[in-house]
Amino acid sequence: MWTGRPHCKMANFRKNFELSRLAWLQRHGSIYFPFRDMVFKYPPLVLFNSLLRLKAGLFNSCIIHVIGDSHVKPFIYKCPFLVQHISQATAYNLVKEHSFTRSAEFLQLFLSKINKRRDVVFLVFGEIDARVHIYLQYGKSGKAISLDTLIDRTVERYGLAIQRIKQDGFAVCVHGIPPAASKEFITALPFSGKPRERSEIFRKFNEKLRDFCNSVDVPYVDIQSIASNENGFIKKYYLADEVHCNSRIVPFTRQTIMAAFAATRKF
Repeated sequence: MWTGRPHCKMANFRKNFELSRLAWLQRHGSIYFPFRDMVFKYPPLVLFNSLLRLKAGLFNSCIIHVIGDSHVKPFIYKCPFLVQHISQATAYNLVKEHSFTRSAEFLQLFLSKINKRRDVVFLVFGEIDARVHIYLQYGKSGKAISLDTLIDRTVERYGLAIQRIKQDGFAVCVHGIPPAASKEFITALPFSGKPRERSEIFRKFNEKLRDFCNSVDVPYVDIQSIASNENGFIKKYYLADEVHCNSRIVPFTRQTIMAAFAATRKF
């Protein structure tokens, strides 16, 4: 009688292979691409990163290591940014060991390869928290826990990760989350909030994150200051898709970071 075990073994092999492939990509500082795009997109990114590292080694010039979720995309192929992607990571769980995304492990792995004396760490997290998880937890609590409290908790947890990195001797700066999109999302989540509610969450999150960064002397790149319209939604000029900013934010970001570290880093 056939038990289906060969099929199970093959399924397990495919699963393990995919996990190993993603782990290898992330260990080597890649932005995640679907398998069909690997041949066309990943090799040039490896080459770009290698050339950037070579230049930094020869001239002692600073690399800005962009570590974050999918909102690192605008910085691909932009000098002196080296993109290191952690898929679907949240700011809240960045200090949690053994999380689903293993974000704490990947963060430490990336940090271990950074030249502390020469380079800058640029953290790009929090948009997923603001767009999805904060309102979801608000709904799950029956609105008993206020949005302000949930935002405070998330920024506080993110702050722990930021402070640890700074205390470990890294030059660190933080990317403010982009403004909310005005589009109504179709989602399977039981609680997601209306665009206006999400816009207010994004605004408050950025405000509290900026105040925290200022309090611990960590440079903060205020993307909302340039990318939001009068209603608090992201301007079409800066919109890459329904959620992400495009590369038009890069000059502002580069200028802000270089100005913040001009006295201690060579760009």
